[in-house]
Amino acid sequence: MQLLTADCVIPGAAQPVLRPGAVAVDDGRIRAVGRPEDLRARYPQARVRPLGDAILLPGFVNAHQHGRGLSQLQLGYPDDQLEPWIARRRGRGTPDAYLLTLLAAQEMLRNGVTATLHANYSYATGDYEAELRGVIRAYEETGLRATVCLGFADQGGLVYPPADEDAFRHDLSGRAQRLLSSARPAYLPLDRTLDLMDRLLEDYADHPTITLAHGPAGPQWVSDAAWTAIAAHTARTGTGIHFHLLESPAQRTVADTLYKGSVLTHLERLGVFETHVSAAHFAQARPDDLADALRLGLTVVSNPGANMRLFNGAPPLADWRAAGLPVALGTDNCALDDTEDYLSELRLGGLLARGTGSPANVSRLTLAMGTEAGARAIFQPDIGTLAPGNRADLVALNPARARGSYLDPDCDMLDLVISRCTGADTILTMVGGDVRYRAGDPPPPTATAAAMAAAARLAGPDAPDSAEDIADAVRRHIHEAKGR
Repeated sequence: MQLLTADCVIPGAAQPVLRPGAVAVDDGRIRAVGRPEDLRARYPQARVRPLGDAILLPGFVNAHQHGRGLSQLQLGYPDDQLEPWIARRRGRGTPDAYLLTLLAAQEMLRNGVTATLHANYSYATGDYEAELRGVIRAYEETGLRATVCLGFADQGGLVYPPADEDAFRHDLSGRAQRLLSSARPAYLPLDRTLDLMDRLLEDYADHPTITLAHGPAGPQWVSDAAWTAIAAHTARTGTGIHFHLLESPAQRTVADTLYKGSVLTHLERLGVFETHVSAAHFAQARPDDLADALRLGLTVVSNPGANMRLFNGAPPLADWRAAGLPVALGTDNCALDDTEDYLSELRLGGLLARGTGSPANVSRLTLAMGTEAGARAIFQPDIGTLAPGNRADLVALNPARARGSYLDPDCDMLDLVISRCTGADTILTMVGGDVRYRAGDPPPPTATAAAMAAAARLAGPDAPDSAEDIADAVRRHIHEAKGR
């Protein structure tokens, strides 16, 4: 058993702050939280880890990201509207998913994140199982707790339904058509996807840090037949489902066209909500979508930086909070400052959620977004608070930089964390009772990943120009669809 002591312990969004405080950890779980003198007396044989001038709190939960340890800007595709941005990526080569995820996991740990959800993503190598197993391996090696989503998509790869994708391809330039004809599959067929999930569930049964979930890409990318099959599989296996929802204006148009605006009701009819479900973005939701989300018990993961950077607008977090919608937060590897500084992105989400209402408890509500709601969104019920029985996932922050030259003695320490701390203040990150990052640890080596990214820079000599043709055509298509 070990006993962590600190000048300040914040057990959770709804619990009183302890100054000083202590957390007893044994066999990967929290045994007790209280005053240092009380826990020393209760556990006299415990190894004491004194953190001194530190703030100890639940580890942060990055509830939606894709394992991109090099940002989109670093990889060569700058901010754009979502759909042209996706199309432009076709001009790039296929990087190593393991190396990129390894970098992402290491950066999250350095920034106080102890758990994450790895949403559906493929680099279209033609061997999606190998990609996904590489992703899982990266999380295993770093020790970051991860819910890894098995991705799937069977439509809408270029333009969303009901558009005729063959006709869209026919109108592209010759070089763009050649680039598309050389592309390899991103995901597996449906039957092989479900078979892979069965094998993964067997391989990672009772794993201490890896959880599996289904990750159908989103309504516009997945057919009704596939949704029904995936829903039936989750009902049998008990896995959760996480998907993208109403992220962009183009996706809003699809929802209005195909589902008469009621996309969540449509998914409900297909059996999707018979299991635990969370969805990312929701930035284009309307009041009726919000009402459906509340009725169905949906947890939404907001990605405010990504939404604004990809021209989808600021998510209406204040409206969601006022309605009582459970909201978690993810960086989407596309945060406002283009890093994995989770605290800075959480601060942005908390500010957007304030609205014009009462200022009461805003810091506590923001912390809940980054911890307890995140735990719910990634289907991990025993993290998110420092409570006896929960997994020992916690972070310690050094408040010295945030405190500055003077801090009023009456300042609420949680206000200090939410308003002034950043990921750089992390001095210790613990997952399941194991220290996975300690301030002063050397930065992870990046030369191999950099060399890999440089080698995979282009899909071919004229691939960037060909991809630009596709992106321009997608942009025109979206504009025309909006006008109809």
